[in-house]
Amino acid sequence: MKVGMLHPRSGIAGMWAPAMDAAAMLGAAEINANGGILGEEVEIVFGDCGFTLDVALNAVDTLIEMEGVDAIVGSHTSNLRDAISRQVSARLPYIYTSQYEGIAVGPSTVAIGSTDGELLGPSLNWLKTEKQADRYFFVGNDYIWPRMALGTTKRVLRQQNSDLVGAALVPTQPQDFTNLIRQIARSGAQVVVQALVGQCSVEFNRAFAAAGLDQKMLRFGLIVDETVVCNIGADATTNLFTASSYFAVQHSRRNDSFLERYHEAFGALAPPVSAGSVSIYEGLHVLAGLASDLRTLDSRALARELTRPMSRPLARHMLEDKPIGVKPPVYLGEADGATLQVVAQLQH
Repeated sequence: MKVGMLHPRSGIAGMWAPAMDAAAMLGAAEINANGGILGEEVEIVFGDCGFTLDVALNAVDTLIEMEGVDAIVGSHTSNLRDAISRQVSARLPYIYTSQYEGIAVGPSTVAIGSTDGELLGPSLNWLKTEKQADRYFFVGNDYIWPRMALGTTKRVLRQQNSDLVGAALVPTQPQDFTNLIRQIARSGAQVVVQALVGQCSVEFNRAFAAAGLDQKMLRFGLIVDETVVCNIGADATTNLFTASSYFAVQHSRRNDSFLERYHEAFGALAPPVSAGSVSIYEGLHVLAGLASDLRTLDSRALARELTRPMSRPLARHMLEDKPIGVKPPVYLGEADGATLQVVAQLQH
């Protein structure tokens, strides 16, 4: 069974590619060591979806028409998801693994990632309770995921009687954050909530720290994972928090076993594991479980089965022994130099 692995390999989100490649190869090797999918060996093919629709759809066409893939496992930004769903509809199954908005996904598509609502609600409540934070400023990129995260932030802050004192949606291309940093400094915010992607998050957080605001305000970032923190650098992560269903430092039998296999395969200096790379690994296992449950490798039959929306709990039922598990928990992490440490488990 040939599986297309679709994620950005360049641009602002390209920093995650090395770990996603490694996690995908590990997942395929595990499946093949256990007899493959219904006896068929898994072969993975990588596609670069970039950040724009044209690049993503061309990558999908290449995977389907030239590489002949039977399924796609994708981890990428939300602005591409629905168009890809339409492109693959009724042709092959599409396992979407990224953290996302939590809205309904398109045809032939299964979404298995955590949602912003699951992460933001308990995290902002923790910041209010533990850090006495009542005033927030939101910064995000200007596309569907950050716009919806802004709406979720507003709703949570209303519920906890906190104030949103400012908000800005910024382009994804490289830019000068000087004026935005000044606006934040004047806002009276205690916490800056971020929904910034990859390199944009790195550049903003470096500028934030260079202006000295890291000593005066807290930061809470969505998808500020191990890879992003490593790229921001140890000198610019003071008072930086995040939330996720997975942190590499969180010990459990399942995660310790996964990390042991990962580092045995790729060495002690392998790309840092984060929720994004673990989710693409889990996405392969969801696909294998789906095909096994339905007793078919036929891509059109699998796609037809997914014309009816499949719930995340149903999709994740085969992940009990995988690092995140059947029900994604919510952990709060705090940057410690260029690493992340878990400071609280907020939900399970």
